[in-house]
Amino acid sequence: MITFNKTATLTATLAAALALSACQSTPSSPVIQRANSTYETTGIADTKVKAQQNAIDSAQKTCRSKQVIIVNDTVKYNGILDERTGRMVGQVGAVVGSIFGTGSPDLSRKDDYEYTISFRCQ
Repeated sequence: MITFNKTATLTATLAAALALSACQSTPSSPVIQRANSTYETTGIADTKVKAQQNAIDSAQKTCRSKQVIIVNDTVKYNGILDERTGRMVGQVGAVVGSIFGTGSPDLSRKDDYEYTISFRCQ
């Protein structure tokens, strides 16, 4: 009976932790106001598309109901390997992993891409 209570308590705790972690939102990037009513923010993520989306989400929160006008944008890759080599290693790893039944190596980090935008609200 005591083992059942411990197992039930542990299961309930894990379920609550999973439920709460699923509710977390993507953290927004800080927005800096510059001269001439322009703003700047940087989205950071493990893929270029996610980094772009993070930056645009922060811009949309800043502009609220107004339209975001991107004045300038830059993408910077900060990966362990250069971008092309990282893709090739990932593809080779996926093929080898599928042949041998192991997972593919994940060389990406959550800060591999930085997408910096300057924008204004209109």
